[in-house]
Amino acid sequence: MGDSLLRPAFALLLLFLFPTAIHAQEDADPGAGVSGEHDFNMYCASCHGEDAKGNGPKAFSLALRPPNLTTLTQRHGEFPHDRLVRMIDGRDAISGHGEREMPVWGVWFKAESAQELGGAKGDEASVQRRVDNLIDYIAGLQAK
Repeated sequence: MGDSLLRPAFALLLLFLFPTAIHAQEDADPGAGVSGEHDFNMYCASCHGEDAKGNGPKAFSLALRPPNLTTLTQRHGEFPHDRLVRMIDGRDAISGHGEREMPVWGVWFKAESAQELGGAKGDEASVQRRVDNLIDYIAGLQAK
């Protein structure tokens, strides 16, 4: 095959494999950032499980089992928004919690935003927006 035939074939393959990535910028509200559901499925579900109940495929290899995120409101009496900000962002140490197995997602989101991945712009506001979107998604998973 000539080079002139490979390029269109490759472009069609990319369109087929990644249609949402190509259209995400067009369809997304520019102020919305990356969706909380997307980040949860991408970064959290491997430990917390797709159902957020602490049963992800990596959960069994951790020293401490990841918590069931669907019962946070029940366990704390109200949804622990501020605590989740500190846990997810992770750049501020939480006294009394010892070593942390959970990744520091604030640093990760900052690195991604600096590289302009996921529609982020590389500033603290975009990192905070992603953390907030993730927390809003987790809030919506709370058991009634």
